[in-house]
Amino acid sequence: MVKITACILFLFTLISCSPGMYEMLHRTLDDPKIVKPYVESFTESNAIFISWDYDEAADEYILERAQDSPFTLFFSTVYSGDEQHYADRGLKDDTRYIYRLSKRRGNAVFGPSQEVLGVSSLVIRDLHRNDTMETALHLESADYIANIYYYRSYSGLELIDNDWFYIDLPPLRQASVVVKDAEVELSESPTHFEYYTYGRESNPVLNLRDFFIINNELQANRFYFMLHPAKLQFVGSGIPAGGSIVQYRISLVEIKASQIGG
Repeated sequence: MVKITACILFLFTLISCSPGMYEMLHRTLDDPKIVKPYVESFTESNAIFISWDYDEAADEYILERAQDSPFTLFFSTVYSGDEQHYADRGLKDDTRYIYRLSKRRGNAVFGPSQEVLGVSSLVIRDLHRNDTMETALHLESADYIANIYYYRSYSGLELIDNDWFYIDLPPLRQASVVVKDAEVELSESPTHFEYYTYGRESNPVLNLRDFFIINNELQANRFYFMLHPAKLQFVGSGIPAGGSIVQYRISLVEIKASQIGG
């Protein structure tokens, strides 16, 4: 009879547990995982958006920010709470910021995480979002106007943008492609960009000087290539930190017969 009563009381206790108590009883005993947050720049003028993954072991997330400096970084808390994102608005124009994330469980604080670079700018990124080969844009008769950015902090953190394109070429044909750098006036001068054809090496892009995507096969093929920052053009030789966001126009000039073995 005593065992039956005890079982009934145990079942009654389980049924009457509040959702909060149930979650507490089943919560992980592990410490919070210390991972760096995700930082997104150039989606809104003078704003940086920071997010992080949910951590079952954390009671509170603590986000800190410091302005990039060659000297000691002075971090201040810009957000603390249980949300997984923060919009950092009203920042200085053309300024680099460093973020790091800590987590609290009970009275113990874990972290901070590795640092991540974000940039505040009046200029926002282009709308194409073709920064992976999977999201490459088809380069046809219409020009694309876009921008690419590269920034580096004093501690060596980098913020890099890449733009992917593809061209469909018939057998034994080559495509002539031209890029106009908005910050370079003279033709055939070095631009802020290099191009990388998938499976081959990178090459410099000269302003208004065509480069070629070549199909030497006897069948039609799709060719992917990427524009990416020529880092020294953005920061300069021997300069530890800096960067900019640069607009360009890319055009497919023509498709013509290629030289055998070209």
